[in-house]
Amino acid sequence: PLQLETPALQKIKKYNTNKIEIEIASYCRDVMERLGQDKMVGCPADFFGIIRDAGLRADISQIRNILKDNWSLHSDKNSDYIFYRIEINGDMSPVKRKGRYLEITKDIVDKILL
Repeated sequence: PLQLETPALQKIKKYNTNKIEIEIASYCRDVMERLGQDKMVGCPADFFGIIRDAGLRADISQIRNILKDNWSLHSDKNSDYIFYRIEINGDMSPVKRKGRYLEITKDIVDKILL
């Protein structure tokens, strides 16, 4: 399968990726780069606002399917976590939340964004 990976195939894969999925991955990469970390946490409800602010239409179940089915992420137990929100002016603010969060790693994001 690795022998079949060509630049042309990667380009086709990139164009077939869901716009919502790309927006979530881009947001995660931006947060990780700003924090200097290789992982971040969040739940589908956190990303719902991000998607809406980007001008895309999605519902929670669609975001949940991307995170759990496409990215193969699993929810942790219900606990406190910090979600980082990038404001309109570019500042990043931590928001304390409680819920069943998903841990997103840089490797997963890099695979989606190629």
